Amino acid sequence: ITNNLRQPGTKAESMSVDVKVGFLGAGNMTQAIAGGMISSGTVKPENIMSSARSEGGLEKVRSMGIRGTLDNCQVVAESSVVFLSVKPHILPGVLKQVAGTVAESTLLISVVNMTTNKEIEEMVGKKVPVVRTLPNTPVKVRSGVVVAYPGTHCTPEHIALCKSLMDPLGLFSILPSENLIDVTSGLCGSSPAFMYMMVDAMADAGVRMGLPRAVAASLAAKTMEGSAKMVLQSDEHPMQLANNVCSPGGTTIEGVYRLNRAGFKGIVMDAVIGSVEKTQGKEMRYNY
Repeated sequence: ITNNLRQPGTKAESMSVDVKVGFLGAGNMTQAIAGGMISSGTVKPENIMSSARSEGGLEKVRSMGIRGTLDNCQVVAESSVVFLSVKPHILPGVLKQVAGTVAESTLLISVVNMTTNKEIEEMVGKKVPVVRTLPNTPVKVRSGVVVAYPGTHCTPEHIALCKSLMDPLGLFSILPSENLIDVTSGLCGSSPAFMYMMVDAMADAGVRMGLPRAVAASLAAKTMEGSAKMVLQSDEHPMQLANNVCSPGGTTIEGVYRLNRAGFKGIVMDAVIGSVEKTQGKEMRYNY
């Protein structure tokens, strides 16, 4: 299996995919993935269906033009590709409910954390193609990260279909090993929350020094976006890019000194590692 990560700075060409797509679950990740597909023109909203446990749970997806239903089996019956987008502790019951409706030609794309391809195949009880993925929420604005690993019964055609649906949402990569998805959960899945906290802290500092809140937040966010693009489009190491901004005895090195004095790098590493370890601690799976 080859790595399909696009070269930094390149964009996927958006192409319409003529396929019926279903989502079991209508939460934040469903809204993010479906929103990215719609905004990129990859899938038309009328070709997407989502299920939820209550009418209230369908309000947001219906506002996006997506068909909504309370019947999980209807989603499976009317879709060629079905996204498993529920909490890990809910998944066994959902798959038990729809197993009889799942055809061996149905492509299941899982975004369920802490659940392997083999576990899903066993719960369905059929030789069904499964692709385990980990998207992060910025896929909604087509600037996300999606990592994937195919199951036993996936063909190259299944992998290509998964890629065509998710590649326009951001950087897409087939990992060399399924257990690396647990690692990317902390690095890519959880880290948007850390980035938002960083933007908020920078904005707070700007407000403390006299900037209006909205101005400070937008400046901080745009600075983070530009810095990320520099990393993606440059051959230089991130720390070299940081060094390029630092003048001897200047303002930036003073800020870097204070971050280092506070243990900034260790704190960030600890946050990512903690998120990964939480994912790997499968004894916590049903502790909700």
